Amino acid sequence: MGFSDTFPFLHPVSRQRRLREVITDTFGGQEPHLEGRDSSGLTGKGLVASGSPAWARSQSIFESLPDPFLLLVPEKNPSGSIIDFVCVYANGLASALHGRSPSGMLGARLLDVQPSHGLFDHALQVMEKGQAVVVEGLHGAGHGGPVPSHPPEIRLFLANGLLCCLWREVTDRMAIQQQLVEAERRYRLLARHGSDVVVELDSDHRIIWVSESIETRLGWRPAVLLGQPAIGLVHRDHRGQVLLAGLRLAGPGSFREELRILCADGGWRWMTGTAHSLPREDAGTLMLSFRDIHDQVRIRVELDHRLQHDPLTSLALRSVALDRIRRALDGLEGTGLTLAVLSIGVDGLTQVNDALTHAGGDKLIALLAARIVRAIGHPEHVGRGTGDEFIVLLSEPDAGADVTLTAERILRACRAPVSIGGQPIEPTVSIGIATARAGVLPDELLRDASLAMRQAKGRGRNCYALLDDALATEAHTLLLFAAEIQRGLVMGEFAAWFMPIVAFHTGQVTGYEALARWVRPDGIEVPPADFLPCAECRGLIARIDLLVLRQALAALSRLPPTLTMAVNVSAATLALPDYPQLVAEALQAAGVLPERLHLEVTETALLTITDRIGQQIQQLASSGVRWYVDDFGTGYSSISHLRDLPIAGLKLDRSFTGALRTKDTKSLRLAQALVGVAEGLELDTVAEGVETLEEAQLLSSQGWLHGQGWLYGKAAPLQLDTAPVPL
Repeated sequence: MGFSDTFPFLHPVSRQRRLREVITDTFGGQEPHLEGRDSSGLTGKGLVASGSPAWARSQSIFESLPDPFLLLVPEKNPSGSIIDFVCVYANGLASALHGRSPSGMLGARLLDVQPSHGLFDHALQVMEKGQAVVVEGLHGAGHGGPVPSHPPEIRLFLANGLLCCLWREVTDRMAIQQQLVEAERRYRLLARHGSDVVVELDSDHRIIWVSESIETRLGWRPAVLLGQPAIGLVHRDHRGQVLLAGLRLAGPGSFREELRILCADGGWRWMTGTAHSLPREDAGTLMLSFRDIHDQVRIRVELDHRLQHDPLTSLALRSVALDRIRRALDGLEGTGLTLAVLSIGVDGLTQVNDALTHAGGDKLIALLAARIVRAIGHPEHVGRGTGDEFIVLLSEPDAGADVTLTAERILRACRAPVSIGGQPIEPTVSIGIATARAGVLPDELLRDASLAMRQAKGRGRNCYALLDDALATEAHTLLLFAAEIQRGLVMGEFAAWFMPIVAFHTGQVTGYEALARWVRPDGIEVPPADFLPCAECRGLIARIDLLVLRQALAALSRLPPTLTMAVNVSAATLALPDYPQLVAEALQAAGVLPERLHLEVTETALLTITDRIGQQIQQLASSGVRWYVDDFGTGYSSISHLRDLPIAGLKLDRSFTGALRTKDTKSLRLAQALVGVAEGLELDTVAEGVETLEEAQLLSSQGWLHGQGWLYGKAAPLQLDTAPVPL
């Protein structure tokens, strides 16, 4: 009987696949193949599990047995009843016993080679009960084969759903048992020392058996995992693909996936997971095998990273940056939003290469790349262009000023001095900016940014240029305004004006707040709300702060010693490493005691305080300077700042005072609550924006100690008039 007669209820291709799966599921989980096929489709060599050490060793064991050995699978009719058993493996002695060649045995039915129903009935019993049976007293063989010299003993048992038949003479029973023990020992050695981890699952996908090799590979003791759901060993990122693959195993089949598997120590290891459904009556039973590929995956990831990133800067290559721009543009479809691309070119790189060789130029490029990444805060938004160019992607800028402020931040970060090869360098970059909405090609957007960058270089370097007309106009206006501020500082157009601070209960002036004012030569006063934000983004605010500090202390030196002076400090000024020394020098130059100086920081500025800045605040407080929180109540700072920093007083934001005029109940309650916080911490209090006696009386009744506002006088050059203002 040939292979085509096996499993008559299946298509020929399906019959062949079925035989393959039987052997595959039984021996090592490897894909079998046929070698040297004859016209029947099988050979004397039989089915070979290609590359499977387990099958090769098993075949050697079976061939070395001194007695006949068969492997058979049940053959069923359409109603599911077993009508015969089909041979899928026969060793040489079994073939000789039945008078057939090895190829003739493959696909042969049991009732053909053993016509008596005795052996068939015992085989049915083994399949139904799953228990081994020893059959004695059956003589002869089919097709006129030789008859053993002694009555044979036939042992029938199951192995992974296959029926095994082993002929033994009764006198050799002890030898049979010994060889079976040896075969079992060899199987255990394979399970313990094999490189793969093998797991058997029940129909609920819970672990019912696992090879001992799992302890070597993943650190688990097999007993710990029994009864556990197998999906719990799979990383959550891969569970979806495992579940989808599992759906394909509803019938006979297999899948192969790369997965991260949980180790006993909590780590994860990359393994190739292969699953096969077992040819058993209980549907859903699976055999899994896992092969360690952790090192291969690690090497592959490293290679992928090298292929996509510049080795000098570790930034994404131009092709990767373009792909990111493309995906960002696609994401803007239908939103009406824009994104911006910055092309950043290193200024004077040729001169650095000439003076310090290309190795020195490479160090400069790597240094600037790190500075740009820090300034942006998102390494994935920065890429390496060609030559000396960097690429930055900014998604969804709300306005042109946002893009230009980012460019300003990058310019400041890059131009900090550096020493390369003992040579001091003050590096600068030129930045081109281009914006676009969905529908623009990434290459075109990057080209526009590169063109704008070359425009920036043509304007003198160390600046930015915008290709977009609207943004360019806005940025140009900002640039001109910053130049006007710088000119005004040089020409002495900035000065400190003073607003009185009054004690509510006496109406007496107790001090002043110094405020920066800018009066042009034509007499036009520029509102602080116009020039202070520009000065801050252009790095000019510290010059204004220090100018006001010195003028305020000089004015305070002419006032009675009981009066104080409040001076505002921006976050940028507060971050100056020598700020305590600058304050001490100004106090000494004016001959004013530190206790008379009140330094005011906004709640927003408190967000930027680092350990070093905190130490500077403590240093000035220890010298006698008093610190106040300005614009308190706007919701930015944490109460912990009042606890951890040497804060002496709070200034209620003018928005609360203004709300009192409209009888805003919530503002009244908040003002009451804030003064309660100050009283609990024993802090001085000042309410800003007081314009009427009614407001002053209400704030005083709540517990606020001081007030300032137009009721007591607008900011103006100092007048030595401290007459009381009645309540």
